[in-house]
Amino acid sequence: MSFKEPTFEAVEVGEEFGPIELVVDDHFIKSYAFALDDYHPWYGEDKTPLGERTASQCWVVEELMWLFFTKYDPNAVVGLHQKEEIWNHAPVPYGARLTLTGQYVDKYTRRGKGYVVLDCEARDDQGQLLVRQRSTEIMRIPEGIQLGSGSSEAKGRRVSGVWPEDRQPVAEASAKLTPGTPVQPLVKQVFQDQISVFSGAKQNFRNVHTDIGIARKAGFKDTLAQGLMGTCWLAEMLVNFFGPAWVTSGSCALNYLQPIYPRDTLTCRGVVSAAVDEANGRRLELELWTENQDGTMTSAGWGSARVEG
Repeated sequence: MSFKEPTFEAVEVGEEFGPIELVVDDHFIKSYAFALDDYHPWYGEDKTPLGERTASQCWVVEELMWLFFTKYDPNAVVGLHQKEEIWNHAPVPYGARLTLTGQYVDKYTRRGKGYVVLDCEARDDQGQLLVRQRSTEIMRIPEGIQLGSGSSEAKGRRVSGVWPEDRQPVAEASAKLTPGTPVQPLVKQVFQDQISVFSGAKQNFRNVHTDIGIARKAGFKDTLAQGLMGTCWLAEMLVNFFGPAWVTSGSCALNYLQPIYPRDTLTCRGVVSAAVDEANGRRLELELWTENQDGTMTSAGWGSARVEG
């Protein structure tokens, strides 16, 4: 098969990917546990509050993001993930056979950089939607390409990143929580072997995440973790906080601000920003961010899920 060059010019809005089948087997679940150091009981036990053993929806999101590799050269990608949006609809059960599909839905330029937007979803063999994601990435732009004005995303609200030191972090979500309540943080160490597994070691992918030569050629001091790893760690924090509600009604939108490198220590934080009444319950909204050992914010955005009581 002849692959396309992964450049802004090559991307076609409306271009479709899949369907691809993904089998949620034991190796798939355990690979995620190692790559993210996330050994939640739901990923290993036969009986869970969700009814049965499940896989992390974030691991499915990683597979969805890679759908474009079915047409574009995975070892020539020098793009940077800028934003990730995830909508959870239902658990991903062990043994399931999922169908993954996706489509490029937008491309635009800003400050001389070309952005592409990929929208994907995973459904089970009954057609039920389990998880949907939308990723925005800067794609490599060859010299001499004439950049148009394209479309542009509207400027949105900003995450303050202010941690309320005067309030005790809360471990479990409740509809009674008030704005300004901090969520129990999660701290993670970043290791190269886990980055490599997360970023395609099993497929022998060579990229800025797995090959230091490629990373330095792209202008980085070292290999770097995918921004999505930070989102997965935030999702782990939100699973701990919301419980099953995160799996069935959770959503998040994260902007990636600064690189995450091997040997970094990353702290995931969340603060309640609002509680909104909906037709089928109450939705608790949070400001979310990750910060490294220097206190630098590496990603920021928002998350929410429905809560009871």
